[in-house]
Amino acid sequence: MKHRLYIAILTVLVALWGCTRVEMDPVPGKKVTFSVGSYVPQTKAVSLNSEGITSFSSKGFLHAEGVSGVQNFFGPDGESIIYNSSAPEWAPSVEYFWPKSSESYVNFVSWYDELSAPTTATETSLVWSNRTIGANDNIMVADVAWRYNENTTNASQFTGDAILTGVPVLFHHVLSRVGINVAATPLTDPDNSTTTYSVSIQSISLNSVYSQGTLSLTNSDPGTAATTRAWTPANATYFWSHQGTAGTIGMTASTLTATLAPALAQRSMLPQPLNETSIDIVYTVVTYSNGTEIIRENDIPASIKLNTIKDSSNIAISQWLPNRKYTYNIIIDPRGSEIRLAPVVESDWSVIGISATVE
Repeated sequence: MKHRLYIAILTVLVALWGCTRVEMDPVPGKKVTFSVGSYVPQTKAVSLNSEGITSFSSKGFLHAEGVSGVQNFFGPDGESIIYNSSAPEWAPSVEYFWPKSSESYVNFVSWYDELSAPTTATETSLVWSNRTIGANDNIMVADVAWRYNENTTNASQFTGDAILTGVPVLFHHVLSRVGINVAATPLTDPDNSTTTYSVSIQSISLNSVYSQGTLSLTNSDPGTAATTRAWTPANATYFWSHQGTAGTIGMTASTLTATLAPALAQRSMLPQPLNETSIDIVYTVVTYSNGTEIIRENDIPASIKLNTIKDSSNIAISQWLPNRKYTYNIIIDPRGSEIRLAPVVESDWSVIGISATVE
């Protein structure tokens, strides 16, 4: 007997792209502060701390008038920029002040990674090498803030939408998020109410998934004061270049109900192609008549190749991209029929329905 399997996909675009003490001027009002936000295309920006994040890392690169070369504004290891809800403001853990000379300026490179620092962090290069991505990882990079000096430029961009004054720090997520939910319906035959079904999962897994990769980003000085510029990834499609071997992520599910329940809670994933990636399920269907078991089928296999799922333009979702959240809703129909694929894609918060058939 064949069984029908419905898939619903939700893709949520969540693009969150928000020293040496040389020539310091301890004049009130010239303390270095940061204006922190996150950016969602076609959607209102929200403050970074709305995600529960209250600190991030930053390096400042001082180009001082009359001094050859670049100096570390915050010191060689950079600084923690911390949110003070009483002020309220984002500022370094100790006070820093803008250079006195109008010909001096500072370039700021900022990122968020709770678990590790990038292997390289300069004005023009930001690299994470051989980074293993865990379920709870959250890595964000901010556009580089080039040529800032409070004396010549009011360091305030992106005003409104919770982004106020200070060095503009606009963060972008560089990981993907993936979740998988499972349900079974109908559990009562719509044509015969005395016939009911029980569906239980024997095993379920996400296969051929890479978890290790290198992120290499470059930037360049635009030559214009008070300008932000996004990073350019060496891998223009996925940002990350995956490394190592693809593995399996186990999931948990037992007896299913008609309500979607998580088999894999939303977790971080390395952005990657989905050429071989699949959700593989083995399940059992028991048919009852008036409460008495009449048919039991064990070891029913279902394999869903993720790159067969198509978007509203009938183009296969062949990759997990950075800044996007993917939710796979799998509904098993215990009645005998073909396996069907009916994804729903949510992008920029607009829901689009799609249907396709997998034989």
